[in-house]
Amino acid sequence: MLSPIQYIFIAAIVLYLLDSIWEVGSIFNSNRFSKKLADYFLLSGLSIHCAFLIIISSQSGTLPISTLFESSTFYLSLIVLLSVILKFLYRLQSLMPFVMPVVTGFSIAAITLVNNDLALTADLKTFWLFAHIIPIFLGYASFTVSFIFSIMYLTMERQLKKKSFGPLFESLPSLETLDTLMWKTITMGFPLLTIGLVSGTVWAKTTNILGLQWYLDPKVLLGSLTWLIYAAILHLRLGASFHGTRVAVVTIAGFVIVILTFIGPFLMGHKHGYEKNSATLEQEIIIPEET
Repeated sequence: MLSPIQYIFIAAIVLYLLDSIWEVGSIFNSNRFSKKLADYFLLSGLSIHCAFLIIISSQSGTLPISTLFESSTFYLSLIVLLSVILKFLYRLQSLMPFVMPVVTGFSIAAITLVNNDLALTADLKTFWLFAHIIPIFLGYASFTVSFIFSIMYLTMERQLKKKSFGPLFESLPSLETLDTLMWKTITMGFPLLTIGLVSGTVWAKTTNILGLQWYLDPKVLLGSLTWLIYAAILHLRLGASFHGTRVAVVTIAGFVIVILTFIGPFLMGHKHGYEKNSATLEQEIIIPEET
């Protein structure tokens, strides 16, 4: 059962859905599906989305990541915000037709988390909120947009191979531009992920909140795997032969790991920073008896 406040997010989803329809429709029939109306749906949806996050943040007294549902909606808002910035910064009218269907689908899926009773631990409501969680969320958002650019790159490449020079082809940027944007978003996300993982390591070791074997936590392992994948992309990028299609394919694989890292451990029953009913996570430490 949704609360009145959560219906605000539903309103944002409806606007995102309308924007998705108009964004895609404008590629093939710009007369019927106005880009101006699409922009109105997009900015209105983002405004309502942000209003929803501000309201729940004011209620909890912290950033809107107190529950798994809130974390998901916060992550989605960062994706839309970053995409809007890139759209207007680089005049990428073709970006949102690829972004918004993905965001809309994820937003609808996020509704299933409304009744999830996992809540943020008390320890993460202080310094680690900014030092660990925020950089990682920003990194995830950057990697998500790089994934979108990868899809656009492969789509453009397919259009060229098929010699299909229709409305979709004409709406997409050049392969060189898309390759550059993939590189820029990965370059932006990697340092943020690194900061989040390093601070998370310090947090886990100093508070013992994940136990003595914190490094075996599924989310820690998946986060490390994500870091290694994007580190490999950046390293291989230095070679002249690793660009374009190869980067796009590896970036898509990296995004799959990002999603697994974000939601996978919860589906497997591992909490990692979230607890039922906001109870303080208790770790049982066994101290060997002196002989």
